[in-house]
Amino acid sequence: MTNIYIGVCAFKKKYYKSGINCVEVQQTFYNIPMEKTLQKWREEAPPEFIFNVKAFQGLTHDIKSPTWKRFTKKLDEHQKKLVGNLNLNELTKEWINKHINFMRILNARVLLIQTPASFNPTSENIKKALRFFEYLSDKIKESKADFWIGWEPRGEWMKNFHNLDNVFSSFNNITHVVDIFFHEPITVRKIMYFRLHGKPYLNYRYKYSDEDFKFLIQRIDSLKKTSDSIFLMFNNVYMEQDVLRFKKFLGVK
Repeated sequence: MTNIYIGVCAFKKKYYKSGINCVEVQQTFYNIPMEKTLQKWREEAPPEFIFNVKAFQGLTHDIKSPTWKRFTKKLDEHQKKLVGNLNLNELTKEWINKHINFMRILNARVLLIQTPASFNPTSENIKKALRFFEYLSDKIKESKADFWIGWEPRGEWMKNFHNLDNVFSSFNNITHVVDIFFHEPITVRKIMYFRLHGKPYLNYRYKYSDEDFKFLIQRIDSLKKTSDSIFLMFNNVYMEQDVLRFKKFLGVK
């Protein structure tokens, strides 16, 4: 039986009692949290509450990204040259190790790696992606942690599946994260993870309709034969309302 998880790309403690029981933590994208904070979240959450984690921007976004404005600490000039673009160095390796601990503490299912459109599918970046995911995968195995990697490449990657295939065919623990309304994943895995960003693409102020829900049900049904778990993660302004509406539409709690 395929497990269907319907959640939001956000985390608030009020979700524990709101009917929302699957989240993608965004706080980890903007800053590196204290482990004791995550321990408290897990302890206070109901046992069936599911966490996923969005990886820190220091792994994916270079220092020019406006998202760094929400970073509350300081990097020195040397460190600023090391961040983002799936670079592997002593600083980013330290952050990767922290993420593995985060996932273990939260008993999280998927670690989302979302690369920006500025991270183009050049030959250099393909090599970076291969090295990055090889290192991350090896560290997961060494730690005996039990979670999947989800990679959501933005921009030109989606126009040339050959570039994506070079990466995804090299690993069996990485799932291709897309918005299922606009793109098809390059491969079908046991775990599928979809992020829904509104319509047209990345129109975060969109409110999903019953017709959209019917489309999602059709897509879920087509994947049930091959996937053990399917995550549908709403990432729009109305995500809290849309998740509860969709769950009611499906007749699930």
